[in-house]
Amino acid sequence: MKRPCSQFNRGHGFEPFNEPPDLTKGAGTTMACADLCDEDIGACYCNSTFAHGRIPADPLHPPGTPPQRRGRPIFHFCRRSEPSRWGDIPPESLYGPEGWCEAEQPAFHCQCIADGWGGPTCETPYEQFCPNQCNGHGECQGGFCKCHTGWYGQDCAFRTAGTPWTPGMEEGDRPWLKPHVHTPAARDPQPGQTRKRPLIYVYELPPFYNAVMLQYRVDKNDCVHRIFDEANATRLNDQYLYNPEPGLHEMLLQSEHRTLDPEEADYFYIPVYTSCLIFPILGANDFPFIHGGPAAWRTHAAANLMIEVYHWIRSHHPYWDRHGGRDHLLLSVHDEGSCWVPAVLRPATILSHWGRTNFPHVSGTGYWPDNYTADSQHPVWQPEGHVGKLGDFPCYNPDKDLILPPMMSPHKLQESPLMGAPTRERSILGFFKGRTQQANPAYSRGTRQFLENLTRDEGWWDEHKIWFGEHGPPGESLSYSEFLASSIFCFAMMGDGWAARYEYAVLHGCIPVIIQDDVEMAWHSLLDVPEYSVRIAQKDMARIPEILKAIKPDEIERLQSNLGKVWRRHMWTGYRPYGELARKLLDSRREATQQAEVKSQPAPALDYDPAEDDALATLMQALYARVEERGAHAIELRRGGDSARR
Repeated sequence: MKRPCSQFNRGHGFEPFNEPPDLTKGAGTTMACADLCDEDIGACYCNSTFAHGRIPADPLHPPGTPPQRRGRPIFHFCRRSEPSRWGDIPPESLYGPEGWCEAEQPAFHCQCIADGWGGPTCETPYEQFCPNQCNGHGECQGGFCKCHTGWYGQDCAFRTAGTPWTPGMEEGDRPWLKPHVHTPAARDPQPGQTRKRPLIYVYELPPFYNAVMLQYRVDKNDCVHRIFDEANATRLNDQYLYNPEPGLHEMLLQSEHRTLDPEEADYFYIPVYTSCLIFPILGANDFPFIHGGPAAWRTHAAANLMIEVYHWIRSHHPYWDRHGGRDHLLLSVHDEGSCWVPAVLRPATILSHWGRTNFPHVSGTGYWPDNYTADSQHPVWQPEGHVGKLGDFPCYNPDKDLILPPMMSPHKLQESPLMGAPTRERSILGFFKGRTQQANPAYSRGTRQFLENLTRDEGWWDEHKIWFGEHGPPGESLSYSEFLASSIFCFAMMGDGWAARYEYAVLHGCIPVIIQDDVEMAWHSLLDVPEYSVRIAQKDMARIPEILKAIKPDEIERLQSNLGKVWRRHMWTGYRPYGELARKLLDSRREATQQAEVKSQPAPALDYDPAEDDALATLMQALYARVEERGAHAIELRRGGDSARR
């Protein structure tokens, strides 16, 4: 289906709003276009009447044919200010003789936000992001792999009969792909080769559920954990909060645990990009809305997407029905993501960041479009409503589900002794710096607001060296990583659902203070979390100074020592680019840190294999241990054949 650059959301029917732009009215949506729309993805360009306007492909040519002239983009940051306020840019700056759309060297430049296009006029191509970079055997088109002849699949890992395995472009004229192409499952097996269990089959879903979501994204930094820059160098992206959605997908595509033969799989991974749908795609345009039309709120539409994927899997494969879905893996990492997983998918092992345990439960979001327990009904688009699709289930079931740590690169841990930095005096008793949203009481159940007010009103910083606020303590200019490495205790608060503060604490050797009633932390069902953390009930928040000061030095030392034993399980350094960066940091710091005084615990970590017992390895270990209890089938593996490579 086409994705027009809708100015408004539809008021009726099932087709996207696709009327000519009305310049007397405002833009309406993020992707609204008063110029020329690429209706394949809903992107706006200078009109073809300008010297640097877009000229579409001949309509008689096959779908996917490149435009005759790409043209210069006019995205939402670069729209005209007249005749009505679509944006802030004077029309002369866009359309005049020296303007963006007309001049060879324009006096005004629009921002280049599309993946793969840069330079001074956004017309210079560079490498775009695709998971596993199409195995080096396909062209990446904004997230979708157009595979070379003889290769096929979501990442071009499968081969047609008679196609031999050959190295990809990463070994040829595109060496920058090499860190991101790794597909053991695509190679021919060697005699006597063993396999790592569990074996995981990554479903080949229709591209709409993942690759097209990447093509629809508004900005190149949306929905991805890494991109290339204009020199084709890798840039790890820590801006995206939901990095495991594309990141775990890529890790599994590259994993030695992957199998291309579903008949030998222990588990089945469902790569559906619901967080990307929720933002930035929903609301940026009038398509897609996923059954509910404009009546469906963000989490409601995402639940509809999951249900659609569920029906697709059952209608195209026998594997869900074989064990009732128990051997399936579903990732749901949005703010309260595990809470709104539809009832039909609840038998799967749900991978989430949000370990909420109380039941029954209602949404605690401070952002109404994400309220999963409010119903949304429409006589045409969603007559059945939303809430009835969820059933009666806890958000997190520790008997089958797993709470994963968020995915962040070692760039976020620059001053952590666990990343090879010298230790610091831990002179701060308790620390938190982050959003508090005083005007939004529902955010964090009011805990962040309450503690920020107490810190200010009762002088906690001067009296106790305890800080809680949106900015750092007065007179202090340390980086966030430096503050954490200088603190004994770090507050692990919820946000609008899950937040990464617990992992930031663990990964800096700072004892996490968990203030989240009825919420469990990462790896709760695998690790003894109380052995390296402190939990304070929300009702006792006013007693924080008393509680922390009552913890004896030998107990602090014990907790810090235990942090040193488990922290690696909270870091995704089994992901190859993260592991390589960790190795570089360790190598560059080893000599200086070894010579420096050890000022606090845990002691610096300088010699370890980043891929060993990290978060990815922990996930594989947990899944392997549960193969029998989850009913995952484990047949005698075929060896010496090539059926799993075709």
